[in-house]
Amino acid sequence: MKKFLNITHLQRRFGRLPVALAVIALLCLLSISAYQVGVWHAHHLKQQVAEQQQQLQRLYQQLDRFEYQRNVLQVELDIEKSSNQGLQSQLSELQEENYNLRENVAFYQKIMAPELQQSGVVIESLALDKNPAERHYHFSLALLQVEQRRQFVEGEIAIQLIGRVDGKEKRYDLLKLANIATSEHNFVMRYFSLYEGDFFLPKGLVPERIEVTATLTKGGDGRLQRTFFWRESLRSESNT
Repeated sequence: MKKFLNITHLQRRFGRLPVALAVIALLCLLSISAYQVGVWHAHHLKQQVAEQQQQLQRLYQQLDRFEYQRNVLQVELDIEKSSNQGLQSQLSELQEENYNLRENVAFYQKIMAPELQQSGVVIESLALDKNPAERHYHFSLALLQVEQRRQFVEGEIAIQLIGRVDGKEKRYDLLKLANIATSEHNFVMRYFSLYEGDFFLPKGLVPERIEVTATLTKGGDGRLQRTFFWRESLRSESNT
């Protein structure tokens, strides 16, 4: 009622037409403002939708990359599994062939050189390598079971380095020269055992040969001996 009286008062003061025009202009201004606010809000919503679509597209692209990488890794894994299975099969075949070769070696060794084998154990090899330091060498001795056995073999190893000093024969404990403790002279093996060490040649010694003795104490009974000549055991022609 109060607003109506205010409009009536304005009409009396300024006239009906000016007041009507002012009201119409105000309504138009409000309508335009409301329209612009609506347009801005719609544009803002449209922009948000576009950004969300772009983000969704990026997520789809990342998902595609991850799926591709997963497929590649799966293929690589399948190939690796197949390769491992092939290697396992080859390893089994090689092991079987190795056992057969050991049996053949054992058979012929029993005939040709029975003194080199006891209870299926042989002194397989001894190799010497020259180290950079003068008169410094590395030795590697391998004991081998040439028969397929399930039990362990225990024993004791002894290695003698034999040469000449001033024309006289001299013997040295090679394990002692290599600083290998007495407790480590014993061995427990199944299939093979390896001894390695580094040593200096005693001053004035001209090496000739190395004698290896293996005494079996458990899982076998007997004593093995084998002689390796120094020059034949060297794996480098430049060694002295």
